[in-house]
Amino acid sequence: MLATNTTTPTITESAETILSVKELAVAFQSDEGDWLTAVDNVSFDLKKGSVLGLVGESGCGKSVTSYAIMRLLPQPQSKILRGEIWLKTNTSSSEPLVEDQGINLVSYPQKLLHKIRGRRIAMIFQDSMSALNPVHKIGKQIAEVYRLHFPEMSPSEVRKSMLELLHQVQMPDPEQKMDAFPHQLSGGMRQRVMIAMALACQPDILIADEPTTALDVTVQAQILNLIYELKEQTSMSILLITHDFGVIAQMCDEVVVMYAGRVAEQGPVNTIIDQPQHPYTKGLLSSIPSLADQPKTMLPTIEGYVPGLKSMPEGCRFVNRCSEAKERCSTSPPLTQVGDNHNVACHLVTPNQNNSQG
Repeated sequence: MLATNTTTPTITESAETILSVKELAVAFQSDEGDWLTAVDNVSFDLKKGSVLGLVGESGCGKSVTSYAIMRLLPQPQSKILRGEIWLKTNTSSSEPLVEDQGINLVSYPQKLLHKIRGRRIAMIFQDSMSALNPVHKIGKQIAEVYRLHFPEMSPSEVRKSMLELLHQVQMPDPEQKMDAFPHQLSGGMRQRVMIAMALACQPDILIADEPTTALDVTVQAQILNLIYELKEQTSMSILLITHDFGVIAQMCDEVVVMYAGRVAEQGPVNTIIDQPQHPYTKGLLSSIPSLADQPKTMLPTIEGYVPGLKSMPEGCRFVNRCSEAKERCSTSPPLTQVGDNHNVACHLVTPNQNNSQG
């Protein structure tokens, strides 16, 4: 049975923030040379030891946000227009350019980022078959992580550490699998290899970008359960990117609902699921099948599609698909506080003590 967040300690407001994204905006250059904004004014905090979910349809900017955090955006056809990404570090850290808030990854020198990637923040990519090199054996690819970050380790020490890692991610017959090529492994095994590579340096933060894509339901549950168990063992923080609210409900402490590059709603996962305020969030939740539904009845759907970068509507990005849209929705709504740590970007919500997040 998949582990749920009901067994995790409650993440309180006073919990330490390990990663803070502030008003992030990312743009891509079109064939005509215009810069089109794909992520616009996105802000959220990832607390130490917690799981934060980014949820939304394909094309909502979730993966772009994660690539911006890792500074892996394709160059030169994309750029961070504005915003800050603060990675918390110890005051005694020997890392350069450390400020009171930590390290601002947006301005951190490219040549020093190898000290951050893998060691402080690691990432599991969507497609394990594409992420792994098809012409190199699994063992060689895992060993590359140690070669880059721990060059002082001997070959025997690296092999011992790799075997321990593969045992940790519950890889069957790890010695044999180290001599296999990616195509010789199942999808679930390849994803375990990706998780092992991400955990090799014992990072503080793990970004999991759709970690169960193309896996069958049983294997999905195994991989998510594995990630959850490893998080409990290591106390790392996780940024989980998915389009599946069922996964969000089971895995996350907090959730950020994204639509067309902007934050639509954010807050504690139980609050968002029990008391959704944004029409988009309500639409996503109502489209989830339930055992209480009448058999063979049509599920509710959200009409239309996420707009392309060249056709973003003025004002609220959801206005063209929203059944509750009013005239005032032609202007962009601010992110408004409607409850404890619960913020919504919608003109239809009632502010909590008129406290707007800007």
